[in-house]
Amino acid sequence: MFRLQKIFTLVIPVLIIASCTFDEPNVTQPDGGTPTEKTIPHSPKPGSNSIDQSLIVTLEWTAENVNKFDLYFDVVNPPQNLIAADTTTNKVVVQNLVYDTKYFWRVVSKFDDGTKAESPVWNFTTMLAPPQPASGFALHLHKIETSLPSYVNVMFSVSDLLNNGITNLTANDFEVYEDGALVSASESELQMQKGDEAAYKFKTVLLLDNSTSLKDNIDQIRSAAETFVKNISANQEVAIYQFSEETELLADFTNSIDSLTSALKRYQTGNPTTSLYSSVIKGAERWEDSYSMNQIIQGAMIIFTDGKETQGSTSLADALSAVDKKNVYTIGLGTEIQPDILSAIGTAGYYSIDSADQLNQQFDLIRVQIINYANSFYKLVYKSPKRGNFNHTLAVRIKNNLYTGEQSYISGGFNSGGFTSN
Repeated sequence: MFRLQKIFTLVIPVLIIASCTFDEPNVTQPDGGTPTEKTIPHSPKPGSNSIDQSLIVTLEWTAENVNKFDLYFDVVNPPQNLIAADTTTNKVVVQNLVYDTKYFWRVVSKFDDGTKAESPVWNFTTMLAPPQPASGFALHLHKIETSLPSYVNVMFSVSDLLNNGITNLTANDFEVYEDGALVSASESELQMQKGDEAAYKFKTVLLLDNSTSLKDNIDQIRSAAETFVKNISANQEVAIYQFSEETELLADFTNSIDSLTSALKRYQTGNPTTSLYSSVIKGAERWEDSYSMNQIIQGAMIIFTDGKETQGSTSLADALSAVDKKNVYTIGLGTEIQPDILSAIGTAGYYSIDSADQLNQQFDLIRVQIINYANSFYKLVYKSPKRGNFNHTLAVRIKNNLYTGEQSYISGGFNSGGFTSN
């Protein structure tokens, strides 16, 4: 049996705006009165009885005109473990949760006159442990377009089940289905183009911790970053930030190696506080992924740190929201890091290193992963036999794919209005 104390290594409260509805309360009111509906904690997030939650969860509730709360969180019902006492916010992050486990939580509003208004007991269940990856390929749809006389254009990317880009597939590796029927590759003149044959731009944000704990490693970190930027590809642009108390832009997006290496000379020891979360948000805001048949704009962020958030001006929940659906790599150095948090922020991968000497190798590994990801985009083009103003379903699969899950094919639709043979 796991030790309950291990679950609650961090709670991070953040103020949010409250609204009101009504849940049945458990009220302790010394003067016999009843709190207003607005003061009773309600509208939980995640909603009660939610399932498939991650192992880091943001607990939220609403209650107007309440200045102080107690939060109880436990694996037993009713929950007895007080994890946030007299908190002045109504948004708390819990982490180190366990797969496939039901958790119970309740919130108590506290007032200056001793009045308390307690919420119902809410619960959620965490996700099942992921299975060990099997062999095979996953397909990720980005765009379906049609053009006359009868072309269907499909842009997608392919990865293995560890999310590494697959770069060496050809038209012979794919099969196309319209309305459930196999389309003849020869009659449809099916062709495959690599994504790098389109205009492709990859934006990379390099976010480097420079807090005073790294003062003895600054030269090694700078050297590793210089090696990384000297090996960027022609269609890659890099922006460099350093962060401790503040997030400072050293170089804006450019593919000029001279400009980037010159900017890295300004990477120096900063202050004894770390604004990790606000820096993550600022970096993630610097790009948006976009796809068209003529141009692909992709981005990624590489974060290096030797510690954890200490400034407290921004929440983990906001940082996780900022990196959602974006590729982020995190590298943690030493024993002061929080691996579960860096793993959650590192949507594309988290790596732990024991010394700054290993940073150069880790940067190079990520650089190769970025290149493979960029080269894993494909554009499939074929002539559809469909005619008339009708909607049709489309599915694209890899032949003999050992993986058969929901991402083993891509599906979408198109309309054949105006299609002709010429």
